[in-house]
Amino acid sequence: MTAKHTIQQLGSTQRGPGCFERRTMPKIITVTSGKGGVGKSSLSTGLSRAFVSLGQKVLLIELDVGLRGVDVMLGLTDRVVYDLGDVLTGRCYPEKAILPGEDGKPDYLAAPGTTGEDLSTAALQELVTRLSKRYDHILIDTPAGLSFGVMNLLPVTDLALIVATPDPVSIRAGGKVAYLLEQQGFHRYGLLINRVSKAGIRKSSIRDLDDVMDGVGAPLKGVIIEETAFRLALEQGLPPDEKGAAWQALCCIARRLNGQRVPLSIRRI
Repeated sequence: MTAKHTIQQLGSTQRGPGCFERRTMPKIITVTSGKGGVGKSSLSTGLSRAFVSLGQKVLLIELDVGLRGVDVMLGLTDRVVYDLGDVLTGRCYPEKAILPGEDGKPDYLAAPGTTGEDLSTAALQELVTRLSKRYDHILIDTPAGLSFGVMNLLPVTDLALIVATPDPVSIRAGGKVAYLLEQQGFHRYGLLINRVSKAGIRKSSIRDLDDVMDGVGAPLKGVIIEETAFRLALEQGLPPDEKGAAWQALCCIARRLNGQRVPLSIRRI
C-alpha cells in the first residue's frame, strides 16, 4: 500500500438499498498507538475539545490504569473522586464518576489511579455501549502498546485512530497495530501523524510524511504540527490557543470526522 492510496475522506461508510453509500459519523473513537511518548493523550484531549467547540456532546474515557494524565490536561486533577474502576466494579454509578464538561471541555471519566484494578472487557464494552446513547462522540484514550486497550474494544469501536510520530520506531510500532487490527478483521482505522516539524524531519531518517503513511499502512486522518504553546497549555490544564497550528489541525480533523469535506490542515514541511 502506498501513501497516495491511503488518503481517504474521513468517516465510515455504510451500504444501503441499491448499494447506495452514505457516510456516517463515527460515534465511538478509540485512540491508540504502538508505543508511548507519541502524544496520544494530548491528541485525545485536544480532539475532544475540538468536537466540543463544534457544539457536540463529548465524553472522554481514559484507560491508562495507574498512569492517568488526562485529568491534568483538562485541569481537573483535584476533582476526580470516582473513576472507571469504581464504575466497572459497581462501587458507583457512571453519573457519579463522570465529571461534566464546562468551559469548552468534554465530559471526562478518569482511569483508575492505582494499578490494582482488573478491568473487565465485557463490562467496559457494555458501559461504552450504554453511554454512547447520550453522546455525539465518545473518545477512548487507551494505553500505549498491545495490552489492555484497543483490541478489547473492537466490538464497540466505530473508528480506531493510530497515533505515530515521524520516527522509525514509532512508525514500526504503529504498523504493528494496523497489522493486528487487520488480523482481527477490523478495517475502520486511520493514522494521525503527530509532532511534525521541519527540524524534526531534517534530523530524522524519515524523508517526508509519505514515509510515515507507507510505514504504518493506514489511511491518513490528520497531521498535527509540533507546537510548544499547545503542549504548555495542556500541561497547565488550559484551553489551546485558537489561532495555533495544532488547534487548527485538530478542529480540521474533527470536522472531517463529522463528514465535512475539508482539506487536511498542514503547513508546508
